[in-house]
Amino acid sequence: MPTRPGLGVLISLLIGAATAGCYIDAPPASPHVISAQLDGLLTDPDPEVRRTAAEALGKIGYREAGSSLLGALNDGDARVRAAASLALGRLGESRSGTALARALSDPAETVRANAALALGEIEASSTREAQILAVLREGTPSGREAAARALLGLETVSFSPDLVAGLRSPEPAVRQGVAAALGETGDERVIQLLLALVKKDSAPGVRAEAAFRLGKLGDGRVVGDVAAVAESDSNVTVRDWARWAADQIRHSHGSGSTK
Repeated sequence: MPTRPGLGVLISLLIGAATAGCYIDAPPASPHVISAQLDGLLTDPDPEVRRTAAEALGKIGYREAGSSLLGALNDGDARVRAAASLALGRLGESRSGTALARALSDPAETVRANAALALGEIEASSTREAQILAVLREGTPSGREAAARALLGLETVSFSPDLVAGLRSPEPAVRQGVAAALGETGDERVIQLLLALVKKDSAPGVRAEAAFRLGKLGDGRVVGDVAAVAESDSNVTVRDWARWAADQIRHSHGSGSTK
């Protein structure tokens, strides 16, 4: 069905009414009223209208709209699901974590990417990281990649067996994302894991990521190994990042120091 003219304008007017300043003839409608009107558009037969309504609900920021947006994550149109994911992130409620974690395995890349972003924006909870790790452990290949991205969006990442297990994923993009997440844990146990990656992983992107993370961590015990990779790796990008990492480590401990 083609987009019906006027509904996009209506939604724009609803947003304007919620955010208007003093240059209006009548008081703006309350967020509750506007949210209720937009909720009705989430079931419109036109997917473009549903998408715009989901985006508008996120921009208004009325938290009571969360239930309707959670329902929109099951919409048959990927554009609507993607918009609902971002809107839930803007609302920031931790109760949406379970549904957003499921969306990491959505067949559409835009939905997976938006769900990963949204998980980094919602309120922290004791279960949010576990929900993401469950997808990393058991999800589809694309879901595992999205889960790795979601972990990087969290303020803190914990060192855990499930996170380490992600290094055994057959997908290079997943291993690279997990390497990056491990580097953010601040746990000294990641040093040897990253060193093994930079020396032995089959994918240049993973080796380069591991080198970068080792450089950021600055552990002087590995500078010799990293410097050796900078001379011997078959990939120029890996060599460049390993060289950078070795320099970073040396500078963080004083020129020439390996301790």
